[in-house]
Amino acid sequence: MKRVSKRIAEKFSAACTRVACGAEAHATPVMLAVGVVLLTGGLVELSLAQGGSGGGPTGSWSEAAYDDTLVRNAVGNLFRLVEGAFGALVMVVSGLGAIVAAAMGAYRAAVGMLVVAVGAFILRALVSLFFGDNYQSYESN
Repeated sequence: MKRVSKRIAEKFSAACTRVACGAEAHATPVMLAVGVVLLTGGLVELSLAQGGSGGGPTGSWSEAAYDDTLVRNAVGNLFRLVEGAFGALVMVVSGLGAIVAAAMGAYRAAVGMLVVAVGAFILRALVSLFFGDNYQSYESN
């Protein structure tokens, strides 16, 4: 009985050693295959566009309607800061930094600071151009 259990233990140890050596030798392809299988199996149902068996009544995974009022108000508050005294401070400091950097020969830094100064000046216009212009600041009463 002892000899049989010793032989089983030796065979099991040899099999485990072969598996471990094979896994080390072929780790990259094995992990690639495992990753592809996991991604394919996990994303198949999510990739169905409107009509899959998702969570909502129309097959969508999202059940909540998104209200962006708070985000728009926060952006409006940031615009109010950038267009006010803080924006003027950013523009003046960036402009002076650009002049000093150009005088010292750091033209890359000077151009970067000029971009910051001009960006603070035209930020609302750029955001309104790309995302609309309904950004009122939030005023708590």
